[in-house]
Amino acid sequence: MPAVRLSDVAQDAGVSLATASRVLNGSSRIPGRAVAEKVEASAAKLGYVPNAQAQALARSRSGLIGLVVHDIADPYFATIAREVQQQVFASQSQVLLTQTDREIDTEIRALRSLIAQQVDALVLVGSHRYGNESDASISTLLEGFDRNGGAVVGMGQAVGVGRTIVPDNAAAAHELATALIVEGHRRFAVVKGIAGIPSAADRTGGFIAALTEAGIEPELDVEADLTREGGYRLAERIQSHLETAPTGEDLPLCVFAPADVMALGALGELRRREIDVPGQVSVAGFGGVPEGEDSHPTLTTIALPLHEMARQAVQWVLEHPSADAPDDDSAAETPAAAPADVHVRGDVLLRGSTTLGSAD
Repeated sequence: MPAVRLSDVAQDAGVSLATASRVLNGSSRIPGRAVAEKVEASAAKLGYVPNAQAQALARSRSGLIGLVVHDIADPYFATIAREVQQQVFASQSQVLLTQTDREIDTEIRALRSLIAQQVDALVLVGSHRYGNESDASISTLLEGFDRNGGAVVGMGQAVGVGRTIVPDNAAAAHELATALIVEGHRRFAVVKGIAGIPSAADRTGGFIAALTEAGIEPELDVEADLTREGGYRLAERIQSHLETAPTGEDLPLCVFAPADVMALGALGELRRREIDVPGQVSVAGFGGVPEGEDSHPTLTTIALPLHEMARQAVQWVLEHPSADAPDDDSAAETPAAAPADVHVRGDVLLRGSTTLGSAD
């Protein structure tokens, strides 16, 4: 069966091809309501589906939002991506999702592909060292996209253009460490040496700063990837440390992983190695992913407002004027009046993974 063409709809409705196109492709130049209803009725009767490219031309917008994340298997990114998808879909737009595995070359290719597909906006979730020489290509792509009228939103750190939602990582991690000390923890291990991820460095730095203020020095620091597999490596190092640490320690070793996905990986691997959590080792993460509520024991963490962050990003995208928007006062003033960055704080959630026994 041949595809229904726009000309078939125009003929059935008794209107010109141009009129049918304006009605069905979302042009601002639409005819009267009666004519529009006649065209829409013909399209429904014939089963006509508008062409996406034609709609983009008519609206000066493609209705496509490019969403770039590091790892969709990480529940932090998955939670944000799902909320972005829901919010964008409700606005009659669509999300094009890509993951980069924190590889700069992969991210450059992904951005070029999304821009080539004429997305209206780019939402980049996660932190990178944008702006240094090795990432100059990313900065150039984003600056060019912004100059051509595209919306750029960073979630995690500023990307040099557009607007950004920035978690107060260091302050929140400092608050988490302080809460753990108040609970009675005195032995700590931290994850350090994660190259190219400023958010992780900020979290670990804030956590260690609180320990230092309390006169506590971490007895172990570990280098591991910010992934579930990195959590397995962390658990392995913890076990080795426990085997060589002085015996007779009354308190568990409290491990801070700067991402929930790593903390959950460590939690599972410690259980597989028959290490008692929280009896021998306590585990704390950062992010507030839903999986932390379902783990055994439940995961202590900093709960960032992930859903609200995603909604804010989509709101900015949908409010952004298109490149061909009328150059009137209201269109020009709205972006300038709003702050470029919004800072968010998370809540300390002390759960079962760091609970001390009654003997403490």
